[in-house]
Amino acid sequence: MSFDADVVVVGGGLAGISAAITATREGLSVIVLERGDYSGSKNVAGGRMYIHALKDLVDISDAPLERKVEREIYEVYCGNGRKISFSYEDKNRVDSYTVLRAKFDQWFAKKAEEEGVLFSYSTLVSNARREKGGITLETNRGEVRAPLVIEADGVTAGISRYLGLRNLKPSMLMLGVKEVIGTAWDEGVARTIIGFEGLKGGGFVYSNRDTLSIGLTVKVDSLQGSEVKAQDIVEKFREMIGIEGPILEYSAHLIPYYGYANLPQLNAENLIVTGDAAGFLINDGFTIRGMDLAIESGKVAGKAAKLIKDENYADTSIYVKMLEESFVMRDMKKAWKSFSLLGEKRIFSDYPKVLCEVLGDMFLVNGERRTLREELMEKIKEENLNLTQMVLDLVRFIG
Repeated sequence: MSFDADVVVVGGGLAGISAAITATREGLSVIVLERGDYSGSKNVAGGRMYIHALKDLVDISDAPLERKVEREIYEVYCGNGRKISFSYEDKNRVDSYTVLRAKFDQWFAKKAEEEGVLFSYSTLVSNARREKGGITLETNRGEVRAPLVIEADGVTAGISRYLGLRNLKPSMLMLGVKEVIGTAWDEGVARTIIGFEGLKGGGFVYSNRDTLSIGLTVKVDSLQGSEVKAQDIVEKFREMIGIEGPILEYSAHLIPYYGYANLPQLNAENLIVTGDAAGFLINDGFTIRGMDLAIESGKVAGKAAKLIKDENYADTSIYVKMLEESFVMRDMKKAWKSFSLLGEKRIFSDYPKVLCEVLGDMFLVNGERRTLREELMEKIKEENLNLTQMVLDLVRFIG
């Protein structure tokens, strides 16, 4: 059987481009199949990138980064106009920037093309099958064959599903909705918000050069039976946080919510899986990360591809072994306890309500002052919460 390339990468996002660049540098011939008209045209992302993995891969001096994140704002909303907030500012930080993926991914793909990577745009993979020592991909432009496929096609993981390796479950998915607003702030800000309509998830606001990216990521299973309609949540959220301005862009997509202990199958014969398709997302309560994990997993996949070729593509397990040695798996493992806790509804409804009510009463002076302990125990009793469970949750959260 003749092959079209040593490696076919399905998906021209961060993971796919990183894999393609790395595999090309390893001396392999690479084709990237991207369903959009250009890289980034189909992408929906929150808009914040931790750049440590990127700058180890390519020169970022001309990268279309929006703003350096200098200030973190964390807000907990608890109904009736009440909220708790705190912020952290560091003008010297250089670890993360806001990005607009439509611009950034085009720049990143150009970097790959300069290194000899071949892209096939507007190419939709509709099926995959194994045959004669490789995988045949059926696309709207004809069949493409390769002895190794690097899957980087997003959370729906089409290749894995076509090969019978994956079933999508609502409990492992989040809905991400995002708007780009024609309003600008004069500093780099990342604003994290929890406590919206009791839904399991949170919101964000990222300041770009000339716009704001705002949105929500909400677990799909918490939307089931909710009075809030999926198409309305971002508008209600924007109203709650008080941001006005013309809507320049609206988008929505699914986001993986597996966590380290629930990761799907990451490799099979002639196949390795990266980025969102592999479920690489971290939420530890302070940082929400996916982009740096996508880039690094792509780099690992590209390096593993050379070793897999040297073994005649018979065994792809080296990819998983290399991942375990990378920060991708190390950080996902460290974040697992807090990640799993953040899937519980009480974190987004019961606890914020109690915290707001306790603090509200402590700031109130009306001649009926009580101690902090008295206030806390009273509110826990009123809300019928389990103190032991709360302590256990705190232990899980701090790791």
